[in-house]
This record gives sequence, structure tokens and C-alpha cells, in this order.
Amino acid sequence: MFVLGLCIGSFVNVIIYRWSKGLSIIKPLFSFCPNCKKTLKWYHNIPIISYVILRGRCAYCKAPISLRYPLVELTCGFIMLWCYFKIKPLFGWEGFFTITLFLLVLVPIAFIDLEKKEIPDELSYLLIFSGWLLSILGFNPIIGAETSIVSGFAGVGLLFLINDVYYIFSGKDGMGMGDFKLMGGIGAFLGYKSFYYIIVIASLTGILTYGALILWEWVKGKGFNFNMEAQIPFGPFLALASLFYLFIWV
Repeated sequence: MFVLGLCIGSFVNVIIYRWSKGLSIIKPLFSFCPNCKKTLKWYHNIPIISYVILRGRCAYCKAPISLRYPLVELTCGFIMLWCYFKIKPLFGWEGFFTITLFLLVLVPIAFIDLEKKEIPDELSYLLIFSGWLLSILGFNPIIGAETSIVSGFAGVGLLFLINDVYYIFSGKDGMGMGDFKLMGGIGAFLGYKSFYYIIVIASLTGILTYGALILWEWVKGKGFNFNMEAQIPFGPFLALASLFYLFIWV
């Protein structure tokens, strides 16, 4: 399961890079170096192992390979491992498939939002509609079909409401449309009862992360640059909060 997760993570890296650059996911079929554009051999793409052997550099042009690649692969590997040992014994293969799919889709959403400060609609809609379908089929161990459908709409509406309140006081939007749809996808899988915990955890981790980055810049001698206008991608923190919620709930 861990090795399978690493392989899925390798494909997720393709999604993250190509979607962030506006490229086709399937064309070209084989991976290539972002710097020299040369097509990589199969043995250049072995998850984790190739990165270590190549010492984090392209086999051809020696350009550095982002640490994001092994990080995404390891994240997907541990998600598969945790779901297999924790979710499957409790809820069977149906529950394992449902929760694994939910968490794996959150991975590219989080990293693309970090890269582009936007969340692809296709991935958010995939979460919403797959969450509804799996709940209707009885595969979702957390909520039933009615709760899933209601929570999908409620997740979008909740962030709309929060954004509207923020707009009243500030005169501008505080969140993007991608965040609304992502919350709808989270609701379709986890239900409306998770919203309070997820919003609180996501907000706190977002504030702490931004504070840590400001402190790090100050330590490096770049001054204390606190900016109330700074744009912070919220998708990664919603994804992380969803993972925390599942850890606590299970």
C-alpha cells in the first residue's frame, strides 16, 4: 500500500506541475524535465529512489528538482498506509476507498493552491460529485446520502456567508470561489458537523504559519513585514484541517 501510494504520488506530481503551468495532463504522455524539456527515462521516475540516486537533480541538465516531488510522493504513501491500517479494519474496502479518494484528491488541491493561489474547479467538483455518489451508494462510513448532499451545498454557503460578512466590514472579498467549492467537497464527504472544527483548525494553522514565516524573515534580517493585505492560500489549510478531523474522528 505504501509503494502504491508513492506511485500515485508520482502521478499527482504530474497533475500539480502541469495544471499549475496550464499544460495538458496526458500530453505529452511521458514525464519531462521542466528545465531542459528532455523526456525522462522510466528509471528516472522511480518514486523517492530516483530522487535520492540523482541527488535531487535532473539526469540531463543537472537542474535542481524541487523537494515538492518526494514530499508529495511520501504524503500519498502515508495516506494509503494510514487508510489501510486504520480505515479498512473499521469500515471495509468501501470505507477505505472513499476516505483514500477524498484525501488523495486534497493533495493536488493543496499544492496547486500554494503554487497558483487558485483551486482547479475540476478537482473541487470531483470531490463534490464523488462524495455525493459514494454516499448514495452507501460507501461513505461517516455520513449518509441526505447529509452528504445537504452538506455539499451548506459548505459552499457557509464560506459565502463568512466572505459576505468580511466584505461588509472591509469592502473586499476575503476568500476566493475555489475555497467555497472546496468546502462543498469537504462537506460532501465529512458532513456539516465537521465544519466548525475544520474552519477553526484551518484558520488557526493559517495564522500560525503566516506568523512563523514573518518571524523567519525577521530572523534572517529582512525586517518585520506584517501585511494585513497579504494573500494566503486557504486551500492547503482546509485540506490539513480535514486530515486532522479524520484523525480525531477515527
